[in-house]
Amino acid sequence: MNTQEKWHEMHSQKRHQPRYPSSDLVAFVLKNFKTNDQILDLGCGGGRHVKFLAENDFIAYGVDYSKNGIKATQELLDLHKLKAELKIASVDDIPYEDEKFDGVICYGVLLYNSKEVIEKAAKEIHRILKKDGVAYIVVRSTKDYRYVNNEKISKYEVLVNENDISKSAFEENGMKMYFFDKDEVKRVFCMFETYEINHIEISLEDGFICNHSYIIILKK
Repeated sequence: MNTQEKWHEMHSQKRHQPRYPSSDLVAFVLKNFKTNDQILDLGCGGGRHVKFLAENDFIAYGVDYSKNGIKATQELLDLHKLKAELKIASVDDIPYEDEKFDGVICYGVLLYNSKEVIEKAAKEIHRILKKDGVAYIVVRSTKDYRYVNNEKISKYEVLVNENDISKSAFEENGMKMYFFDKDEVKRVFCMFETYEINHIEISLEDGFICNHSYIIILKK
């Protein structure tokens, strides 16, 4: 089963459809965008961030390559009587015209793709953003336990093999996953005018496990 098929299957399950938007993203969007800005959630999954955008008076769009993800997003919007434009598509071939969006969010999505797809996705995000538009991207870093504890396929890519059913990585078994250090962030997103690299770190099991992600803020 390839990654797309895996996510199609996972998005059919309620436990893989988080209900609430990430607090860091909420704070960023409310601070940096204004009412009626057009914002795309690239890799919208079960729709939690599309819902957040729609209910806070942004013009919301969602793209995901999982049909079940788009279906779950539409059902969530319908439940709350909200509207957004949704499309099935890949991150490296975004079906919108140049300079359409004031903002793009891509939360925990790029890491499930190959180096080549990620590089194309970066160019696509740059293409669809308006001048001075902003992207908010979250990826996993090489400090994350999934990178540290798994077989390296290349410098930044690993094959996930987690035997502990209690860990979130268990559901990602068999997936290839791409991780970033700061040099790789700068290389992949070099076409942007400015960028900022922050991080989220959550330790578990008395510090033995570390979830470590980069928050990448890009301005065209």
